[in-house]
Amino acid sequence: MKNKYFFYLSSIIILISSNELLAQKANTPNSEIRISTNKIVQKLNAPTKIWINGGWEIKSDGTKVWKKGYWIFEEKTFQKKSEIFRQKLNERNKV
Repeated sequence: MKNKYFFYLSSIIILISSNELLAQKANTPNSEIRISTNKIVQKLNAPTKIWINGGWEIKSDGTKVWKKGYWIFEEKTFQKKSEIFRQKLNERNKV
């Protein structure tokens, strides 16, 4: 009889403790939200780097010349930055 009560008591304690330990936290502090928005803004303000591959360029006389690859840096406009920022905030709120 004692073994039965001990088994039930220990299983209840294990179930309650596992629920507390493995449960997801629903509330996020405001500081985390502020930090994540700051990271999004920093990422938006950074210029976009695009690599253009090199390749053979054929001139009008039929000779081939190798053109090297290079980086292009593009800045986003304020309107584009605000659209992306709004989309990222909406994605985070949906999840």
